[in-house]
Amino acid sequence: MAETSRGATLVQPNKIEIREYPIPDIPLDGGLVAVEMGGVCGTDFKYYRGKLQLPLPVILGHEILGRVAKLGREAASIHGLKEGDRVILKGALGCGRCADCRRGAARFCKKRTSYGGRTSSANPPHLFGGFADYLYLARDALATRISDDLPAEAAALVGSVMANGFQWAVRQGGVKMGDYVLIQGPGQQGLACTFAARHAGAARIFVSGIGRDAKRLELAKRFGAHRAVNVEEENLIDVIREETGGAMCDVVVDVSGSPKAIQASVDCVRRQGTVVVAGLTGDTTVTPLLIDKIVWGDVRVQGCYTGDNDAVDATLRLLEATKFPVQEMVSHVFPLEETERCIQAVGGEIPELYPTKALIRP
Repeated sequence: MAETSRGATLVQPNKIEIREYPIPDIPLDGGLVAVEMGGVCGTDFKYYRGKLQLPLPVILGHEILGRVAKLGREAASIHGLKEGDRVILKGALGCGRCADCRRGAARFCKKRTSYGGRTSSANPPHLFGGFADYLYLARDALATRISDDLPAEAAALVGSVMANGFQWAVRQGGVKMGDYVLIQGPGQQGLACTFAARHAGAARIFVSGIGRDAKRLELAKRFGAHRAVNVEEENLIDVIREETGGAMCDVVVDVSGSPKAIQASVDCVRRQGTVVVAGLTGDTTVTPLLIDKIVWGDVRVQGCYTGDNDAVDATLRLLEATKFPVQEMVSHVFPLEETERCIQAVGGEIPELYPTKALIRP
């Protein structure tokens, strides 16, 4: 085994360095995972541009697929794993004692291990991000064993992409059989929400995007959308009104992170419908809304942070049952050395590159 691990480290806003970290000594309750692939999402771009605050330096990468390389004796029992197992890393148990943990919301625990974001790489064991050769398996981390039969490009999507689609559209949005559903944003999370809504039994699913999203909008149909809408060519509200016979949508899920799209979401939902807001706009972005529309319409607005721990298991079972090739959304795979360029591309800053879903392969 190597004595060091590379890690794509955000050292300050707009600057990523490939740093070398020592492979840590593994305690009885710890482990080491050799990273197979890491997924890049819009949150990584916001981290990179300083729109979201982090305890820098941080090794980025929170969508993690890997293989257990080393495991302490207690860790094997804690996680139910053995060396050589292929795993995805998503979520953590938390401290178990704070107010969030006590009410069953460990994903909000401020003391939990957070890969690729809230845990700094400054101090040993350093390796808390998926854009690296190796990752430290902490005691409170949740590792889910995943079959070797699943392609790497699909396996890397299960925890932080497809599981979010289930959490946001179905569990928190409440999509059910016969619903009209609008998904704002045809990127990776929008495709995941589309897939989840279709399998929940939605009668019609509409996915919106802009001109440069043409390929993504076509892909949305493959994932279950009945109608794709380019909002630069059509009036979204008019389309929804016509397509639903004036009923409007039961559930609208915004994963675009666009204030303009969020505003339109309120106009596209029916009275007593639900607007799910899951796209981050940035720590300082203010989105103006006509609150009277929400009040008079008795509209429920639901914020969504990330998937619950058990959402991963539910999503994995569905993917294993349907064998749907979710890897079709993966358009680009970058080496670790090009992490910064990859993140810029995901943020739409490289004209010739606009990934639907990008992965980092160490």
